Amino acid sequence: MSLEAGCVTTHSAYIYDRGGKNRIAQLTDLSLVKWGRRRDQVSEAQIRVSGSACSEQADTLSAIEPKRHELVIFRGDERVWEGPIWRVAWGSDTVEVFAHDVGAYLNGTPMTQAYNNAYPNVTEVSTRIGGIIEYEMFVWEALDPPANVLPYLTVHHYPNEAETTAVTKAYEMTVGEHLDALAHRSGIDFTTVGRAIHIWDTSRSLGTFPRAWTEADFFGQIVITAYGADHTEVAFVVAEDGRFGRAAASPTTEAYYGPWTKIFTVYNEEGTAGPTQAELTSQAQRNVVGRSPVPVEVRIPDNSSIRLSHDLGINDLVCGVQVPLRATLNARKLSQLQKIDIVTVTEVAEGETIQVTLSPANRPDEEGEG
Repeated sequence: MSLEAGCVTTHSAYIYDRGGKNRIAQLTDLSLVKWGRRRDQVSEAQIRVSGSACSEQADTLSAIEPKRHELVIFRGDERVWEGPIWRVAWGSDTVEVFAHDVGAYLNGTPMTQAYNNAYPNVTEVSTRIGGIIEYEMFVWEALDPPANVLPYLTVHHYPNEAETTAVTKAYEMTVGEHLDALAHRSGIDFTTVGRAIHIWDTSRSLGTFPRAWTEADFFGQIVITAYGADHTEVAFVVAEDGRFGRAAASPTTEAYYGPWTKIFTVYNEEGTAGPTQAELTSQAQRNVVGRSPVPVEVRIPDNSSIRLSHDLGINDLVCGVQVPLRATLNARKLSQLQKIDIVTVTEVAEGETIQVTLSPANRPDEEGEG
């Protein structure tokens, strides 16, 4: 491979056929590689070929077919990202290739039948969406070559997961749209690592990093903040028919702070007559967790760059993993569990940056007042 001045040195990129097994070509002389991982979103990647490298690889680049071919990115010897190519953009002296992770296949797959979890068919949210993916993605796995997603689908199960009574009609939405809705309002999380789509209950995690992260792990300072906006003593969950569930943090903290209250909409249950009273109360209890006393958070400014080390590698940065985060250089010292939400890796000729966004592990995704 010829390296012109201004090329990346850590990453390499390849074009594969659908399914990520059959390698078609390597793209060389890259001036930009950018990829990431996201919780509850489909992640994206971008590569750029510049200058004379464009004409030297013109045949390879012009043969790329979006939505048939896939982009696979390596960081050194580690295969770190892959998914279907979405578009190829030709400039006067650059060619850029954009791709989405394999979760994009779900966004292009309709729910072809009705799925009814109304009582007495109540089930865990993770079980519902896992079964839908298994059934609907079969059409992709029957192709030649197959999408090669189902063999890596990983649904994590735990005791006392969030349950659902959702009812959906055939062709009401795509599988990806339903997954997004459940992650936003119904108590699950998801992320994609390589070809594996992971789904789990939002009150759990994909594991905990074995040591605390400190100021030494970041190119930037750790900030400690007390968030009154996230605090509440009482939570109500209200259904469309006016029924509600109520939960309180504790009589002690309510007496101290006062009866600060937040009202939440019931978890979205498409097509149902509404949740039971027990489900309303359970949802209210979930919404009050982590909100009293006033949350004090160890915060890494969003998109701070992290330092990799002998015991912190690129594949340790998985969205949904919890991280003990410790701040010791502030006037107020604090340790707290955080969860990884976003990872963004960018390499240009000048070097590589690895940015992370974290949030408190016990903070609900939907905030109340601003």
